[in-house]
Amino acid sequence: MSVQPTGGEPRERSNGLNRAEGPPLHAQIRDILHRQILDRPLLPGSPLPTEEELQKQFGVSRSVVRQALSGLSDLGLIRRQRGRGSVVAAAPVLRRHLQQAGGLDEQAAAHGQRLRTHVISVEHATPPEPAVEALNTTNTWKIERIRYLEETPVAFMRTWVPRDLFPHFTKELLENASLLGVMREHGYHPAGGPRQVQAVAADADLAQKLESNTREPLLLLQGVTSDALGHGLEWFNVWHSPNTVFDVDAQVTSQPGRVSQDHISRLRSLTRQLESELAEIERGVR
Repeated sequence: MSVQPTGGEPRERSNGLNRAEGPPLHAQIRDILHRQILDRPLLPGSPLPTEEELQKQFGVSRSVVRQALSGLSDLGLIRRQRGRGSVVAAAPVLRRHLQQAGGLDEQAAAHGQRLRTHVISVEHATPPEPAVEALNTTNTWKIERIRYLEETPVAFMRTWVPRDLFPHFTKELLENASLLGVMREHGYHPAGGPRQVQAVAADADLAQKLESNTREPLLLLQGVTSDALGHGLEWFNVWHSPNTVFDVDAQVTSQPGRVSQDHISRLRSLTRQLESELAEIERGVR
């Protein structure tokens, strides 16, 4: 797993580090190992080199190596085990119910996990045509957010919301908040709507946001959420990292069997009998 220098690199970069300028050495080592974990040379469960091996590889003190490993541990990328070294941690798995609109924080909490939301931007923007049809307006906010699970980015969300309904939306208001929860607080109660899921390949922008590789398969959830009266509250695209599991509660539906002619005849006989009895009751009332 050692870093191989290229032939034209200056001496100070021969072991992958820039000692003349740039971030502290421990941050550079952390980032080098981080890239190797993201690029998949180091799979979950793989052991990292020992502290002594990293010292020799990078030509630094043990305290610098320990700072680098501590940074990876804080990011949830490795597990440090006393007497056994460090191993690459398995990426946390996000589980969500496809038929449930919203409530992603509650779904994660049910599995003992905690989601965090970072708002990238809230800006006035013209929505795509499907969003115009769903929201019945071109006056919308475009909201971009990243959801983190145990410090790992698991979903990038791009949402369009009617500005006429929510003129007060800001980055500060939505940071680390549930969008549907904020809507409820302001008098609009999401009821749900149609959704669809498809596999797509990550482009460079999505790969950067989700810390994945370009062309890596992602799960795209697209849909609209309306209130009980049918008013469109949001139209969204959510790209999920590969470590997402969608739970679906599938039901077997049986087609009704063919009704026999005898059964139809009996029902008609009962109908005539009921009509006759009702007619006698009516005559008695008169």
